[in-house]
Amino acid sequence: MKAPKLPAQFSVFRQRGPRGFDMPTRFYDAEAEARKERLQRVRERGETIELLANDRALLGQRMRHSWQRQHQGNGRMARLALTLVGVSVVLFLLIRSFGLLNL
Repeated sequence: MKAPKLPAQFSVFRQRGPRGFDMPTRFYDAEAEARKERLQRVRERGETIELLANDRALLGQRMRHSWQRQHQGNGRMARLALTLVGVSVVLFLLIRSFGLLNL
């Protein structure tokens, strides 16, 4: 006669393993998908080194472009000069009104 399975399933001292959690992604990245497909096609052909060299060159070009200083024109310098002139005029009037400068 076999022992009943019911008590073994509901044992008080049995330790259960950790529960797993698999969160599905909530967004679709078209660039990543295209990159995976392109890499898979290239791996099938055996051209991974050329693809990686091209991708590395493209990444280097994008990084150089993103680190370059963008042209801001003369607006920043004109605003700085105007602020400096305004502060100088206010200081001159304050010094003159308190009689610290005799002009």
